[in-house]
Amino acid sequence: MRYYFVAVNYNGSNFTKEYIDSVNNIITVPEDEIYIIIVDNASNENDKARLVSFERQYNNLEIIFSSENLGYFKGLNKGIESIRKDEDSIIIVGNNDLTFDCSFIENLDRIDYDEDVLVIAPNIITKDGRQQNPHVIKEVPRIEKIKVALYNSNYYIGQALRFVNQKIRKLRNKPVSHTNNCGQMKIKRGIGACYILTPNFFQHYTKLDDRVFMWGEEALLSNQVESVGGSTLYDPTIIITHHESASVKSIQTKKKYYMVKESYKVYKRYL
Repeated sequence: MRYYFVAVNYNGSNFTKEYIDSVNNIITVPEDEIYIIIVDNASNENDKARLVSFERQYNNLEIIFSSENLGYFKGLNKGIESIRKDEDSIIIVGNNDLTFDCSFIENLDRIDYDEDVLVIAPNIITKDGRQQNPHVIKEVPRIEKIKVALYNSNYYIGQALRFVNQKIRKLRNKPVSHTNNCGQMKIKRGIGACYILTPNFFQHYTKLDDRVFMWGEEALLSNQVESVGGSTLYDPTIIITHHESASVKSIQTKKKYYMVKESYKVYKRYL
């Protein structure tokens, strides 16, 4: 089996180096082939130079340099374009701030998924113990849709809601163990940090829906899956640590708000 790990980099070569080492530490059998593709979204020259040095160190690494910042899914699609897609290819797409459990492929190989499964959502756990999947099990609650609409209605309303949500999350937040989960199930959507695209996905599509620059990708992907009668499968045995890199956090609050609002215009119909 061929496993392609595709991630985007934007001035985050430190995280990317850890990502590459993590992938190469995954346990495999001799028949497995592991390939890593990093798409650089027009990082600064120092960061790009580090990526070039990584490419010299690893035989299974390819760096694709974009002359402009394409955003998240569009950047991933630039990597997906170069991949051989057939029944023997599994494509893992996501952020560069991920650490894969060493049994990632072993556990992935054990999953006997149905033909309608286009996407597999792994068990993504943040460094502070938050379990990010399953992201949405069935439908987004009406109250959540209202909150999202309010957030995107006005910058100051949005910041007030953001402040309240952060306080509530801190009060409720409790670290989880890897065994504290709801088991394998088909869900509406997984968190956008990482997806596993099965060969079934490419029977219908050649790429991800990349109409937003950043934020809202989960809704667009779930729409792709559901539009062809497909499903997303969550499996708790496929474990990934999510470091939540500073690349997004470094974006100024107001700029980030309007980026989110622009994406909302596209994905709101799929909530």
